[in-house]
Amino acid sequence: MKNNVILRCFMILVLMFSINANAQKGEKMLGVKGGYATFNNSGYSAIVFQYSFAEHFRISPQASYIFSHNNISGFEFSVDMHFPFRVTKGIKLYPLAGVTFNNWIWQHPKTTQNRFGLNVGGGADFYITNNLKISAQAKYSWLKNTDGGFFDIGIGYMF
Repeated sequence: MKNNVILRCFMILVLMFSINANAQKGEKMLGVKGGYATFNNSGYSAIVFQYSFAEHFRISPQASYIFSHNNISGFEFSVDMHFPFRVTKGIKLYPLAGVTFNNWIWQHPKTTQNRFGLNVGGGADFYITNNLKISAQAKYSWLKNTDGGFFDIGIGYMF
């Protein structure tokens, strides 16, 4: 079963690289996001930076604060690799994979859990102008006892 999933992911990546996209090598983006975290059923906000190494490869570090709900809040730091491909003019889709560090804080009793894990997911970029884009993203973070989904929308300035 695992080999079948890995083979399918590899085939999808090969297909994506054969589709033309117009990301510029060296393109940078700085933006903000807001969304929903499933672990504590709460909202979160994030600051994100992206750097395109090549047409279909970019790195995306992100720092997030997860708002308190049910006496649980947290911080999330992740570094994901995006593999964007152009669907049509002004729209790109991308799968993502990366690593994450989460720090969850319980208020009663006051305890914390620090966890490292893996991210997998995907998203879409909608280019509004040459320097402005809106994004929507969903990813799942696998962490010991604290895994969950992150769903967000954001806006970024490209330079």
